[in-house]
Amino acid sequence: MKKHPLLCSLSATAALLLAPVHATEFGIYGRAHLSVDQLDNGNDSGLNISSNSSRFGIKGAHQVQDNLKVLLQIESLIRLDEGSGDWASRNSFIGLQGDFGLVRAGFFDTPLKNVRSRTDLFADQVGDARNIVRGGGVDLDRRFRNGLHYQSPTMDNLTLDVHYSTHDRTGSTSDNKDDAISSSVTFDNKALMLILAYERRNRLDNSALSGIRAGLSYQLNEQLRLNAFWQSSDNFAGGDRTAYGVGAAYRLSEAYSIKAQLYQASSADNDDSGATMLALGVDRRFGRNLTLYGALAMTNNQQNASFNASAGGGHGKSLTINTGQDPYALSLGLIYNFSANFSR
Repeated sequence: MKKHPLLCSLSATAALLLAPVHATEFGIYGRAHLSVDQLDNGNDSGLNISSNSSRFGIKGAHQVQDNLKVLLQIESLIRLDEGSGDWASRNSFIGLQGDFGLVRAGFFDTPLKNVRSRTDLFADQVGDARNIVRGGGVDLDRRFRNGLHYQSPTMDNLTLDVHYSTHDRTGSTSDNKDDAISSSVTFDNKALMLILAYERRNRLDNSALSGIRAGLSYQLNEQLRLNAFWQSSDNFAGGDRTAYGVGAAYRLSEAYSIKAQLYQASSADNDDSGATMLALGVDRRFGRNLTLYGALAMTNNQQNASFNASAGGGHGKSLTINTGQDPYALSLGLIYNFSANFSR
């Protein structure tokens, strides 16, 4: 049967209009993380409800051409326990991705911060590694303000990250004397992850703050993962010190896993200013989105130290610890991850 030329033309035009030449994907995502905690500061004990880095985010990706994609993310902290939050207070950026790698600008985690994120088995829970590695006046787990970041394409399982802040404070600058840089090299072949990172934050009127981190995560078999962490920091308020930790997670079944980690901070300029923290936990997973867990964390402080067991930045409720006191925390928590994606 002979087709009418007009019908052929209309069909071709409709197919062209409907073709996803420049596809756009966008969505919402988030995490609700609440826990009931018994917190003890070494003298007194109390029951708490804590929202632990609960978040809500918007993300988008636009395929501009075959080898160029625009990325957007705006992520906010949500305090489910106290009914508050801050817009764009977490990883928020705009970027370009292609064969050249990834370039981003905004406010987001540094490569050095990611070393702890990828090795911490109790992130945002009691027993979070930041109780030790961020304690004692050291503050290396943070996001750069006014940041520019480049991530190279992965070659032979190696990836390079360089993150520069023109001015790691609010407001504008005319001299860039408060700039900062963070960089890392990562080897990751799925079973073994090795990462080495360096960060330096310049200060107009004070010595630059700097730190080095190394991390390891090894999937020994289907059940057992082993992690290790090391950090050296200089010129922070608490003095120069090192911190290190080891951890292990064992999958008992598809639903249950157990985990433990031990972290220690050395003494700094003051003698007897170090601490040791032990964390133990069990996770019960219900699919990919819901996890129930129990965790116990205990910190032993030397006589001039005041490290925590329930602080660090991720856990929502932090105790005030007097020097020489030994805090502990017992927690039952729920983590629910959600997302919805759309495209056109």
